[in-house]
Amino acid sequence: MVEKRRFPRFPCKIKTKFNFYEGNPDDIDYDIMVPSKGRGVICDISQGGALLITRERVSVGVPALVNFKTKKNKHAVHGKIVRTGLLNNNPTEVAQKMAKFKSHGDSYIAIEFKEPIALSGDEL
Repeated sequence: MVEKRRFPRFPCKIKTKFNFYEGNPDDIDYDIMVPSKGRGVICDISQGGALLITRERVSVGVPALVNFKTKKNKHAVHGKIVRTGLLNNNPTEVAQKMAKFKSHGDSYIAIEFKEPIALSGDEL
């Protein structure tokens, strides 16, 4: 199988706080709406995005701001939610891979970063 990702991914366990918008992405007025806040654990990250486990329910397509610290840097990264799902009774490969993080939440969120971040494996 050919790898389609632009950047290598790194497994990790990084606590995160994030802001996101609730509702239908087509109906959100970003100028007046206040974002909701969430917490979770990033369990897979690359320069272009992150996969995190959380208890929050979010919509695909809405912007998010993800805040986290690595060994060397603090990051506040803008991105867009591109995939979500529940971990329970989910036969997909992603959900099975993330099952070990269930104590941190019952759903996963994939966020594509707006701009790539500087990141290396030894930073995690």
